[in-house]
Parts: sequence; structure tokens; C-alpha cells
Amino acid sequence: MKTTKKYQLVNNEYVEKFTIKEIFSDNWKDFTDWASKSGKVIRPVIHEEVQKIINCQSPHKGYAQYMCPKCNHIKHVPFTCKSRFCNTCGAKYSSDRALNMSSKLLKGEHRHVVFTIAEELRSYFAHDRKLIHLLFQAAADTIFFILTGLINQRTLRLGSSALYTLLDVT
Repeated sequence: MKTTKKYQLVNNEYVEKFTIKEIFSDNWKDFTDWASKSGKVIRPVIHEEVQKIINCQSPHKGYAQYMCPKCNHIKHVPFTCKSRFCNTCGAKYSSDRALNMSSKLLKGEHRHVVFTIAEELRSYFAHDRKLIHLLFQAAADTIFFILTGLINQRTLRLGSSALYTLLDVT
């Protein structure tokens, strides 16, 4: 992929600026060759997502054509990949998702909680991706256990709608 170099000012110095698409376009083949020689397995879904990013907004993948009725100027707008991993499409995905989630949240303070897994255990989940649901269930159980304890100690008070959501009461 031939690109025009772009620069941005960082700490009073101009440094070359790259996009994720350019990095993948320039290096994906070398990376997959290295991975293959090293005995690493790249899941098919990763190959698919990277190809989406590389081909995002490429006219050969299709485009919409618009024409101004006054001056007859024609504009081609290439289709996007719509991958949430693409820095162009992913920004829109993240924005839409945040807006959707914010409409569902209860009024009040919220906390962001991140659950991680010990590095020694990661290989089990890498080899058997079906086990990942166990991580989500463990995280949900942990939050439920902590919040239930806080409610019982009366150090946390929830409104009835929050309690119904927490306890999944229907």
C-alpha cells in the first residue's frame, strides 16, 4: 500500500503518523509468515477482521455513487468494513454502543470494573475459546456476591428497579 506520509506535532517535534490500516497493510504478511514459522496459530476470525480493516473503504469492494443535480459532480463513497476493530468503523461502533448503553443505565454514580485472568491460566482459554463464558459467569457471580453482601450490611442501598435488575427478578 503506497501512502502519503503524514506528520503530527508531538512534544514540539514532527513525527510520522500511521493508521492501523497502514500498519496492517504493510506488516500483516510478514507477521503471518513469522507466526507460521514459529508454530503460532492465528484464528480464522483474526484473519477475517484484519482483511476487513485492510480493505475498508477500498473502491474495489464497492461504493455508493452520488451526483449533484445542479453541477453533475459525481462523488464516490467507498463502503466501510463495519468491523469494531477498525479505527475508522470502530469509533462509530463504540460511539453507537456507548449511546445505546447510556440509555439503559440507571441514574446515579457508576463504577467501571475490569476483571483479568492470571497469565498462567490464559493458555487454557486460548486453546479452548468455549471456556471464555466461564470467565463472564465468574465475573457476574463475583459482582453479585459483593453487592449482595453490601446490601445485607446496609452499606449499599439500591432502588427497587436496580435490585430487580441485580437479582434478575421478572
